[in-house]
Amino acid sequence: MRQVQVPASIQFAIAFALVTFHAIAYQPSYGQELKHIEIVFEDTEQAPLRGELVIEHPSQGMLVQSSDGQLVAIPPKRSISKIVSIDEPMEPMNPSEIAANTLGLLPQGAKSITTEHFVICYDTSETYARWNANLYEKMYKGMVRFWKEKGLDLQPPRFPLVALIFKDKDSYVEYSKRDFQGGEHTFGYYTQTTNRLATFDLTGIEGVLPPGAKVQREELLGEIFSRPQAERQIATILHEACHQIAFNAGLQTRLGDNPLWLSEGIATFFESADTRSSTGWAGTGRINTYNLQQLLVHLRIRPEDSLVSLLTQDERFRKGDTSAAAYGESWGLTYFLIKKKPKEFVAYLKKLRQRKPGNPSDAKQRLEDFQECFGQDLAKIDKDFERMISGLRL
Repeated sequence: MRQVQVPASIQFAIAFALVTFHAIAYQPSYGQELKHIEIVFEDTEQAPLRGELVIEHPSQGMLVQSSDGQLVAIPPKRSISKIVSIDEPMEPMNPSEIAANTLGLLPQGAKSITTEHFVICYDTSETYARWNANLYEKMYKGMVRFWKEKGLDLQPPRFPLVALIFKDKDSYVEYSKRDFQGGEHTFGYYTQTTNRLATFDLTGIEGVLPPGAKVQREELLGEIFSRPQAERQIATILHEACHQIAFNAGLQTRLGDNPLWLSEGIATFFESADTRSSTGWAGTGRINTYNLQQLLVHLRIRPEDSLVSLLTQDERFRKGDTSAAAYGESWGLTYFLIKKKPKEFVAYLKKLRQRKPGNPSDAKQRLEDFQECFGQDLAKIDKDFERMISGLRL
């Protein structure tokens, strides 16, 4: 997700996970049982919160994972009446329960579709919703297969993966305001705190059909693929779905120690759209022509310390004058490392995903982590990287 302003509530949850503290426990994806609690607030109008205590710190508050997979931050100044320990482990909500809870976030009359790994809640045509559902499932299975071939087994998501599809951009933007400012400049997004993916009907076909008219799949695909922005629109949906899968299948740890170059590099590696295929996805390992183009432009003026700054400075992704180059370079570096150093890349992923939230790496640690897995000679890695990228063709 690019160039958006995150509101204070989400900033707190992220900042909470990025301070230094003693974590009680984390990593539910890997089977570690967390303490199941119920928090009763002094404000009687606030319903009690049940969930797993992920993290607790005297000056930072608590981070609680609810039964639908959301991460809820409780500030230290929040008035709490009592905290009760619950003996039995928390049972994640099943897909029908999550669908019932989520449908209220969309306009009245919204429906849901449940697939093997996703719960799709929508208020657009069923044909469009099912096209998205098939797209998400294809990417999920493709990513699982890809990483298995590289020696890394992903884990089935503990919680159903929730995706919201709004019938138009206005309702999508209105919904997005609870998470960030700038939704009008996006086609979709995923948040680690709510664990939801949100997007809207890219065709606009719902608004021009007579009430109750059925949308044929061929008609739908024609509307999607004929648009000038089709490749970028579909790529954005794939990009955000990749984030959701990565943070729920054990590839990365939600709110963990994830350098932005790595998170965005993985998402751009898998986001390649294919407007000639009925699924819309080009599959794994394809050259991302959009980001390659951005990177080739950047190579002409790329400073000598560009690799080091990419590894250590997340700010490059957040600034308008450097974000395009940062995304392009993160794709290129990820593509290079996976193609040339796949075993080392898997070792790097495993190293980072074991870190608990609240243990962020500084620039020195990030470089040490990278060099420990890929080699000490950054200059040689950078030279080999540039050579490979320069030899790729659009």
